Amino acid sequence: MIIAIPQLNYKAGDIQGNSEKIISAIQKAQNQKAELILFPELAVSGALPQDLLEREEFVNACRMAVEKIAATCTQIAAIVGAPNLDSENGIMYNSAYFIQNGEVVDGVHKNILSDYDIFSESRYFIAGEDNTPIRYKNQNIRILFDEYESEYIDKTDSFVIFIGMTPFTVDSSREKRKVLATLAQKYNKNLIAVNHVGSYTSVLFDGNSMVYNYKGKKACQLNEFAEDFQLIDTNKLGTPTLQSPVSQDRIALLHKALVFGIRDYFEKNGFQKAILGLSGGIDSAVVAALAAEALGAQNVMGLLMPSCYSTEHSVQDALALAENIGMPHETIAIKAIYEQYLEALHPLFKDQPFNVAEENLQARTRGMLVMAMSNKYGYIPLNTSNKSEAAVGYGTLYGDLCGSLGTIGDVFKTDIYALARYINRNQIIIPENTIQKAPSAELRPNQKDQDSLPDYNELDGILKLYLEENHSPEMIIKAGYPKATVEKVIQMVKRNEYKRAQCPPIIKISKKAFGYGRKYPF
Repeated sequence: MIIAIPQLNYKAGDIQGNSEKIISAIQKAQNQKAELILFPELAVSGALPQDLLEREEFVNACRMAVEKIAATCTQIAAIVGAPNLDSENGIMYNSAYFIQNGEVVDGVHKNILSDYDIFSESRYFIAGEDNTPIRYKNQNIRILFDEYESEYIDKTDSFVIFIGMTPFTVDSSREKRKVLATLAQKYNKNLIAVNHVGSYTSVLFDGNSMVYNYKGKKACQLNEFAEDFQLIDTNKLGTPTLQSPVSQDRIALLHKALVFGIRDYFEKNGFQKAILGLSGGIDSAVVAALAAEALGAQNVMGLLMPSCYSTEHSVQDALALAENIGMPHETIAIKAIYEQYLEALHPLFKDQPFNVAEENLQARTRGMLVMAMSNKYGYIPLNTSNKSEAAVGYGTLYGDLCGSLGTIGDVFKTDIYALARYINRNQIIIPENTIQKAPSAELRPNQKDQDSLPDYNELDGILKLYLEENHSPEMIIKAGYPKATVEKVIQMVKRNEYKRAQCPPIIKISKKAFGYGRKYPF
């Protein structure tokens, strides 16, 4: 059977736009004599439509779109993922519609709903109770949503299609390849897994739709972080066909994901230009380089805002970065503004020593200036806080934590350094001094991050075990980390839930990121 696999970038809630993409792919497949075309889970609504699913008019519009899509399938059959409201019983399924001869003729409901991390499907859907294969062209086609439903695979199935959407993490593609290869061998079946590609605020889908033959060998893999369209012949999967390039190096993959996430976020929201503060530090340097690659250097404004505590080398590093990237940049010294604040507060502060209040005044002054430029010229502010800092609250609310998108909010500091090296792989973009110098917020004389935090190698090791591996403090201590440091770090994480709740959405690249996939009380 000739099967078309279109890998498309859908938009959550854009039923019309998604339907147009689906119909265009169907027409292309029909022109190429495909017999069946596959679209993933919730293709019509877009992935993660969330509480749009509670609006009856939205779900009804999805159903009407499915009927419109069906009408175009005159010479091809299609499997299309969409919400499915049973109006008589008032319940809704997450369904795969089977379309043939211009109408919906069958379908499969998702039986094992996803209720972990970013998913809360039981909030909207009822689980199906059975899974029977679709009969088409004298073949039994088993439609499953993910590997958790693999128990339904039967020896009479001709081949198996997985339509479940798989969110991206730096390990997801490798894990998916392993699962599919294992299942193909176990059941002796050809497997096809289709996926979304695109960003949904914080969540990325990397595409990487795959085909495995019954021997467990990968026969085809579609593009990574890009739309694609491939035809396969289920009778000719013994040898690999066209393989799209896949990032093997972890940091290269991380870089590709972040650039894609920024670009897709801006495109889907109708944004064009970004702004961020350039401090001369490594976080803002990495974000500037990523944004320039995603949006074009001419569309990224760097704002230098030195204070009386900023070192000359930091200013020069920021200027060198802007020149290396070729991005526009402006300088606004904040010393005079900061001193006006201090003068106004002097009657209240006069008997108090210098502390975090004066430090945060500087950070909030910078945040105010970035937002002023945003309002005046339409720039979208990019947040430059990394996961290590966000975890322990090392940032200023309404200051350096402001922004529309947290570009590196799921990237530990140690990986920021690795990203900087990767960005410089062909030429110097980020000044070497920025990479080599000790990190500092430069909000007081001779300040260093390690005045307040453990060494980043140690901090990130503890945080990864606690946040991403869900290890207990006792387990982390047994892994070799000092008891006092572990207890201090975990207490800082707990104490700063309130602060993270007020931060911008971040690009999720790990299996457990801050945001709506991680729910903890304050």
